[in-house]
Amino acid sequence: MIDVVCRPPKQLIILECTRYPSVEALARVVGVIISAGESVILKWAEGVVFSYSPIAPSTDLLMDEYVKGKVYWSDVVYALMPEYKQSVRVGTLDIPVIDVSPNPSLSEAAKWMKKQG
Repeated sequence: MIDVVCRPPKQLIILECTRYPSVEALARVVGVIISAGESVILKWAEGVVFSYSPIAPSTDLLMDEYVKGKVYWSDVVYALMPEYKQSVRVGTLDIPVIDVSPNPSLSEAAKWMKKQG
């Protein structure tokens, strides 16, 4: 028999946060990133739409932090979006938005972003 443990992170450390004044402003920036060849899927929870870049635990130091329950994001971009929408349109581009509300960690991060203004 295997013992399964689900242990959510204890701490999320975000190195850079950028709040955009509107969903449209955020979508324009994401549209530029997508047109440059990178894939971006926006996430939504708690009235906030966002995208983040996790830092993989690729060094001994980061792995030690990860095992202790610390997760690092290099950056997060976000905007307030009270109502969930499946996509955001920028010109002819539809950017998908995933409802991540069931994820406790992402919901807590979204609540924090919302409090920032």
